[in-house]
Amino acid sequence: MSRAIFEGIRAALVCPKHRGTSLSYEKEFSTADGVPWPDGEISCSKGCVWHIRGGIPRFVGDDHYALSFGVQWNKYPRTELDSFTGKSYSRDRLERCLGAPLESLRGKVVLECGSGAGRFTELLIQNCGALTCIDLSSAVDANLRNCRPLAPYLIMQGDMNSSPLPKQFFDVVVCLGVVQHTSDPEQTITSLAGYVKPGGDLVIDHYTRDRGSKSRNILSYFDYIDMVYPIRGILRRMKPERAIRLTKLLTAVCDPIRRQTSKSLMLDRVVRRLLPIACYYDKFPDLDPHVVYEMNELDTCDWLTDYYKHFRSPDQIRATLEHLGLEVKSCELGGNGVEAHACVPMTPSLAKPSSGTLATYA
Repeated sequence: MSRAIFEGIRAALVCPKHRGTSLSYEKEFSTADGVPWPDGEISCSKGCVWHIRGGIPRFVGDDHYALSFGVQWNKYPRTELDSFTGKSYSRDRLERCLGAPLESLRGKVVLECGSGAGRFTELLIQNCGALTCIDLSSAVDANLRNCRPLAPYLIMQGDMNSSPLPKQFFDVVVCLGVVQHTSDPEQTITSLAGYVKPGGDLVIDHYTRDRGSKSRNILSYFDYIDMVYPIRGILRRMKPERAIRLTKLLTAVCDPIRRQTSKSLMLDRVVRRLLPIACYYDKFPDLDPHVVYEMNELDTCDWLTDYYKHFRSPDQIRATLEHLGLEVKSCELGGNGVEAHACVPMTPSLAKPSSGTLATYA
């Protein structure tokens, strides 16, 4: 089935700047086996020119807010992959968000948005009928290296909010660890829902400050008393390569201390605000400490160099989904924040939320 789907997607691709304008290719080729595609140019009748480079169609320029993620994932291409850790951390998270085993995706056409280096891609590609991935950053290169040997799939570099992908086409759209890093989460959720066919499913998650009770939510505002904010304010304005070198140095200095303080929950809550690095020795006690250290480096980089970092409560995410006319199957605290699963009705009516519809956290 995947071969016919890939050909259908290529035929349905449109210029992201001029929706409705079809694309032409410098070289004739078949997408029967997904990527890689032959390097060359893609153009639209209105003069836009896009490139196929490294076997991947590129529908973005070289300057965008996700540059640091591209550098990050090519620096740590396998760190979070279950195939690397030998554990099922990514599988467990993906199945929890799906609300079903991965085998439930058999025969389904799936779109993964913000696919990164492939921690979820390697699981989706082996369990669904046909997989398409899109990511704004050059992480697509790491993704292709990691996942192309597993099975045919289609991957492109592009903006999910302005992509060439066909609307209302996919049975399932998955976007994990991404929405909070886009400029407008509500608009991003709207875009994601637009790719889901009637009767299909949307699976997302989002950072939150919601701690599950009023008293704990009030205490969450003390999170702003944290060295993360001034350090991130500096690093996010640097060139990604330099910022990542500094996060590696910060991890090297702080990790020995955090490794000890992490043994005491109360002590580490204080120390973490002064030494703002990721520390997972207590969370992953059965992993090789060298692997955990690499995870610490990776997530320290992630926390301190992302350009956008938004927070939403479960009520806000649910309100956005319902405003779009989706049927919310679940929307609750879990994992990294809020995890939500919604279904597009057979007769969907999707509309972008008006400005100011929802209260937001900065």
